[in-house]
Amino acid sequence: MANKDELIELIELVVDDVYGELDVPSVAGRDQWRATVVRTAADLRAMVLRHPWIAPELSQVGLVHIGPNALRTASGLLPRFEAAGFPPDETERALGTLMAYVVGIATSEAAYLSLIARSGRTEQEWVAEVRPAFDEAARTHPPLREASSARQDAHPRQIRDADFAYGLERVLDGLAARLGA
Repeated sequence: MANKDELIELIELVVDDVYGELDVPSVAGRDQWRATVVRTAADLRAMVLRHPWIAPELSQVGLVHIGPNALRTASGLLPRFEAAGFPPDETERALGTLMAYVVGIATSEAAYLSLIARSGRTEQEWVAEVRPAFDEAARTHPPLREASSARQDAHPRQIRDADFAYGLERVLDGLAARLGA
């Protein structure tokens, strides 16, 4: 059996192998930085959801992956922030902010989907099963109940996709605000 250091190294190698699935777009102009970052963020989220076992590893090992594929991804994203006009001392921070959002939300989403998978139900079945309990608990919290009721007919996947896109856009809005500062 491998010792702890060998096991950690093996996990890091496997994580880096999974990072190899990502295709970082070529450098785009100042007006295209956001679209390429959105695409890469969506691809990273999809990678985590395809390999839900990786989510805890990304959280435990942190965002410091030094394998060649992870480095290729990071070094491929930095020029997007440079092309956008971020000052040199902020490009790495902007990338770190993006990665923290994507890895954080994807980790939570992977845990949620793993819970559902263990239940043996589809996501729609699981949501339909827990909805009555949620509705009862939210009975005394009208704003929460109304917000949830407005989305109850949407497919859970559509809600997750929309929530991810909304959060990503707000993160990028905040980063873009720095460009005018």
